[in-house]
Amino acid sequence: MNHYNELAWKQYVEENLSPDLLSEMELHLYQCDECLTLYMTCLEQMETILPILERDMQGYMDAIIARTTGTKRSWYHSTMLHYGIAAAATLILVATGFFHGISQELDSAGSFKPRSSLNSSSSLQTDKPISDQLLNKTLTWLDTLQNK
Repeated sequence: MNHYNELAWKQYVEENLSPDLLSEMELHLYQCDECLTLYMTCLEQMETILPILERDMQGYMDAIIARTTGTKRSWYHSTMLHYGIAAAATLILVATGFFHGISQELDSAGSFKPRSSLNSSSSLQTDKPISDQLLNKTLTWLDTLQNK
């Protein structure tokens, strides 16, 4: 493994190297603790040369908010649009009789009413699961829609 000297790391910090060499040195930092220590030392030495970041967090946040306040949300992110779509879908389902058909199918099935039996544990073991009953009733209802 080839190590880089202090001058090379200073050039890396200033980005005065070719892009290929910069990426090679960056990958080397992930693998070599000795070079990472040398790189951190160079960063500390060059702290006066590097640009100073804003230390005032509130001022920084205010600047970001000021830049983004004028931006407008996309029309498809509007909550009212989503409510409108849900309301339209509900109206279409009501107008086509979808809910009425389901309620009639469930009423005619009558299998969802609890049975009055003395030995309820044995009746639960022999009954089909409710999910299977719902699936069968839904498929039967869809078949009647296709035949119309």
